[in-house]
Formats: sequence, C-alpha cells, structure tokens
Amino acid sequence: MRLVGVALPALMWASSGAAADVSGGVGVVSDYRYRGVTLSHGRPALQGSLMIEHSSGLYGEVWTSTLERPGDPTDSEIDLSGGYEKELSEHFSIDVSGTYFAYPSASSDNYFEATAMITATRGNALLSAGASYVPRQRATGHANNAYLFGAAEFAVPKTWVTLKTGIGYERGAFDEVARGGKWDWTIGGEVALKPAKVGLSYVGSNADGGDRHALVASVFVAW
Repeated sequence: MRLVGVALPALMWASSGAAADVSGGVGVVSDYRYRGVTLSHGRPALQGSLMIEHSSGLYGEVWTSTLERPGDPTDSEIDLSGGYEKELSEHFSIDVSGTYFAYPSASSDNYFEATAMITATRGNALLSAGASYVPRQRATGHANNAYLFGAAEFAVPKTWVTLKTGIGYERGAFDEVARGGKWDWTIGGEVALKPAKVGLSYVGSNADGGDRHALVASVFVAW
C-alpha cells in the first residue's frame, strides 16, 4: 500500500509540469480468471480500467471487476496500482509496481502485493518475466505468497491478430493446492478492431477443486 500511496500523488504532482497520457477501457469477459482460478464462478464479469502515465516513467491505474464467489459476500474488486517503468535499452525495460487489492463488501480480504518485471521486445515479438510477492498480512492469514510468471506475445505481420501465451507458478497463502504450489497457464490471442479488442484464450491450472480449465472470451473497448 505504501508504494501505491507514494506513486499516485507523485504522479499527480508531476503531471502538472510535464506530459502525461490518460487512457482507459471497459469490457466483459466470459469468465474472470486470475492466475488460472475463476473469481466469477465461471460466469461473465464486467471490467474497466483507468490509467495515467507520466513521461518520467511513473504511472497509476485503477482497475475493477465484478465477482461471484459462492458463500462470499464480495461482489466486486478494485485494484489500485502505482509504479515506475524505465527503458534500459532499445529492446529492454523494467517495471516495478505495487497493487492494493480492495474488496468493498469484504474489507478483511484487502491486501497489498509488490511486483517486478523485465520485458524484452524484438520486432513483432515481446517476452516478459517477473515476480510478485505478498508479505504477511491479515488477509493472507499472516502467511506470505510468491508468484513467478512469464509471458510471450507475437503480432502476426499484416494482420490485426496478436498471439499470446503465459505461465505462472504460485506458492503460499493463495496457491489453492494442498501439497506443493499451483501452476497456471494460458494460450490464445486477440484481434484488434479499433477501438475494440476481441480475445479468446484457453486458461488452466492445477488448483484443487473443479473448474480447472476454461475457454475465456473477451471484448473490450479502449480509449
């Protein structure tokens, strides 16, 4: 929460003296899957975001989604993020951020997570890898959580299609596996039909319980 609390006011102050870009989007997914696990009970979810990016590399974002979890009063999620992105060279950049996950109907589930990521680009290809860490706090039952992830994208030349894939490994308070950690994966793509993007992905994990795999469709309009 501290990084978010510092980055967002700093960004607001800096944007008054230099260039800043504001963007956002709204759309719907057929199943809200987070790290392979459904948070909408396999049903559609409405999602939206608002981001401000400063020329210094600072940025802030508000992201929200509807939820549906049996026996859980939480019906929405609001993520407040702040971070810093810097280009190391023509092809490499780093990104350090913090996110506060808030659940208005169940504030005891609120928690903070820090993330570091490196991205490499070459032509139409993009590769990224990173790690997220949740320190011990009330929402985690005073246990920590770590998540390692990697992703790849390829914009097919002379088309509106971008192919995407990703894999992650989670261990700790949120892994939802009785023994060992949780793996999750996704493979799919999206078609850019400005201002809309239409996506289709196969998402899965080895989390305990049902609904381990799903075909997820999405439609978003960006501005």
